[in-house]
Amino acid sequence: MALHVRKLLEGMLKVGASDLHLKVGQKPTIRLHGVLRAIEHPVIEPQDTEQANREMIPERLKEGFARVGTVDYSYGLSPTERFRINAYHQRGFVSLAIRTVNTTIPTFEDLHLPPILQRMTEFRRGMVLVTGITGSGKSTTLSAMISLINRTRREHIITIEDPIEYLYQDDKCIIDQIEVGSDVTDFKIALRHALRQDPDVILLGELRDRETIETAMHCVETGHLVLSTLHTPDAKQTILRILHFFPVEDQKLVNEQLAMNLRGVVCQRLLRTADGQGRIPCCEILIVTPIVQKLIREERYDDIELVLQNREDGMQSFDGNLVDMVRSGTVTEEEALGTAHDDAAFRRALTGRAAGGDRRTLIRSS
Repeated sequence: MALHVRKLLEGMLKVGASDLHLKVGQKPTIRLHGVLRAIEHPVIEPQDTEQANREMIPERLKEGFARVGTVDYSYGLSPTERFRINAYHQRGFVSLAIRTVNTTIPTFEDLHLPPILQRMTEFRRGMVLVTGITGSGKSTTLSAMISLINRTRREHIITIEDPIEYLYQDDKCIIDQIEVGSDVTDFKIALRHALRQDPDVILLGELRDRETIETAMHCVETGHLVLSTLHTPDAKQTILRILHFFPVEDQKLVNEQLAMNLRGVVCQRLLRTADGQGRIPCCEILIVTPIVQKLIREERYDDIELVLQNREDGMQSFDGNLVDMVRSGTVTEEEALGTAHDDAAFRRALTGRAAGGDRRTLIRSS
C-alpha cells in the first residue's frame, strides 16, 4: 500500500498531533499531547519516504539534500495548513520529521504564559532569549511576543527564520519575514544586512554560532530589540552557553556585553496537563535587573538561582513554577518530578520545608 502523505498530514490536523515521524520499517507515528503513538497503517517502505519527500521538498533544495543528506523546509496543504519538515538519512534510508505549524498565532492567554512575558515586549532595546529543548514551544512563544508588538507599537520588525513558520499580517507594524535558504543564503548575511533595512525589532530564529552572536550583540548596541532562541535548559546555562562560543581570552568582554545588553531569558518546557488532554509550558524567567547585572559581571552565575527564588520583578525559577503547577492541580506530581532540575529540592519546596541557611539576603545586599 502506497504512503499517502497528504492524508497523513490531514489526519495530524484532525486529531491535533504536533509531530509525525516517517521511518522505513516502522508504521507512521504521531506525537499527541507529548506521547508518541503508532497509527494503523502498513509498515513504511524505502520508496514511501523518498516519494513523500519528493512531493513536498522545494525544487531549489533538492540538490542540497542530495549533497548534504539533510534539509529543513516548510510545506503547506493550504495557506492556513502548514508544516515544518526535516528530511534526513538514517541507515541509508530517507526519514521525515514533520511538525505542525499553527498558523493562527496564539495569544499569551492561549499559551498560559506568565504575564511578565508581555512586559518583555515593551523593551525598546536589548536582547530577550527564549530557550529550551527542541519541541518546547520556543517559536510559538516568540510568535506571541511578535504579535503583541505588532498590535501595540508602530515599528519595523524583521524576522530571520529557517524556515518561516508563522505568517504575520501587518497591523501597526511593518513586518518583513526573511527565509534563510530562499530569500538569503545564511543567517549571518541576513542579520548583517538587516541593520541597513531600518529595523526596530529583529527576530532571529536561533543563535547558532559566534559570528551570529557577535552580530546580534552589535544590533542591540546600536539600539535595537533582538529576540532569539537557544537550546539551553535554564537561565544560568544560557549565559554559559553564549560564553562558550568564544575563546577564553574573549569571555571577559562578552560577559560584560551580556551584563549590559541581555534584558531577559525565558526557559520553558512543555508538560502534560493533569487531565492528559494537552500540554502547558513551565517557565523559568530571568529579568536582568541591576542585581543580576552585578552577578553576571562578577561571574556569580550560581547566585542567579537565588535571585529567581526570590520572585522579585516577576522572576521565577523552573522548579518554583513546577511547585505552583502541582499545587494548583495543573500537572501531576509525577509529571513534575520527571522534569524538575533538583528532585530533592523540588520535594522540599512542595512540602514547604526549607533546606539549610537562607542566602537570599546576601543577594539583596550585594
